[in-house]
Amino acid sequence: MYKIVLSVIILLFVSGVQAQQEQVPSLTLADAIAEGLGNNYSILLARNSEQISSNNASRGNAGMLPSVTLNGTLTNGIADSNMEFSSGQVQDKTGAKSTNLNGNVALDWTVFDGMTMFADYERLKILEAIGRENLRATIQQTISSIMTVYFDIVSRQKEIEAMKHILTISRQRLHSANDLFQGGRVSKVDLLSARVDYNADTASYIQQTEELRDAKIKLNQLLARNIDDDFRAADTIAIDQTLSYRQIHDMALSENPDVTLSRMAANAAAFTLKSVQGSRYPTVRLTSSYTMTKLNSESGQVIQNKSNTFNYGVTASVPLFKGFNINREIRNARLEKDAAELRYEEMQKEIEAQVAAAYSAYEVNRKLAIFEVANLSLAAENLDVSMERYRFGAISAIELRDVQRSYISATNRMIVARYNAKVAETALKLLTGEVLKIE
Repeated sequence: MYKIVLSVIILLFVSGVQAQQEQVPSLTLADAIAEGLGNNYSILLARNSEQISSNNASRGNAGMLPSVTLNGTLTNGIADSNMEFSSGQVQDKTGAKSTNLNGNVALDWTVFDGMTMFADYERLKILEAIGRENLRATIQQTISSIMTVYFDIVSRQKEIEAMKHILTISRQRLHSANDLFQGGRVSKVDLLSARVDYNADTASYIQQTEELRDAKIKLNQLLARNIDDDFRAADTIAIDQTLSYRQIHDMALSENPDVTLSRMAANAAAFTLKSVQGSRYPTVRLTSSYTMTKLNSESGQVIQNKSNTFNYGVTASVPLFKGFNINREIRNARLEKDAAELRYEEMQKEIEAQVAAAYSAYEVNRKLAIFEVANLSLAAENLDVSMERYRFGAISAIELRDVQRSYISATNRMIVARYNAKVAETALKLLTGEVLKIE
């Protein structure tokens, strides 16, 4: 009775999982990428940073535009006064009111600072471009991650489909062993062996469904969806068979986001050096101001006073000595520029190494996938033939189990080879900045 109940529970679990999978909505790779582009938190943060760098890339932030300041002051007062003049006149006021209105508009414009402002503006434009490139790199990296997890889900779905086939055969074998045992044609050992193998296959199936669920959770996290949302990956793994090493190598050195960012950082360091060198030169500023004053008073010698004043001029300052700090800053800026150029060269070598490794993995797994597809076809045919022979008693249960294992092993090798080839292909196109062109 216990064995019957256990078999029923296992059968109900497998049937329930199958029914659940048939009801869940499908998700294509294109839909997953579209959701990721709109919802992924890393992309949203990168867009925010890109907008900040774009806002900062202005002539005003570089100091190229004048500053205009408007100031205004209104002062009211109440005073008690008693004044006696030399002429003998006496002025005695209690609660005398006074009003003082003052307005000022001032302009300050640096027209020359050793070309520092122009170097700063060019550096800000490079930082704006770096912000855009960082956003592009984040988008590419996120899409690559989405693809990797998506194709992992596709692979696990294929493994589960293969396991379902094995479970069907194991169940048929268990039923056949039970019928043969009831007819006295096989021993109880054969029946128990069939039951153990069926239970082992069921346990493997349950484990694979749990691993598939974990992969779906990972993709939901990347897409900023509800973690528990269920779906079925609708696409298959199609490997690009046309990738050329030389073409990828050259494109990676010119289009790779990390190489591009290193090159931009080196250019920004060069303009920083120019900006610091400008500290040696004089600074010339144009200044002007317009001031309006109006005073009304009920006491004192002046009852009302109005004035309008316009001032203008030029201010020049020449740095003569700053404790050798300018020389120090220039030396440091030159070292930073040299370091940025070295990092650019280092990044080029690193990308070359990554391209070589990824292309090698792509080639090996692409060829393995082709080989394993043909091998799986043979293993499937062998499994079908062996199952028929088992029904007629031409082979033993142990021999059939070996054939089952061979089929599962061939299936797993084919799935792993196709997945690894696709991952390597994704890595190569990420290195060239063309991950969006992956089909």
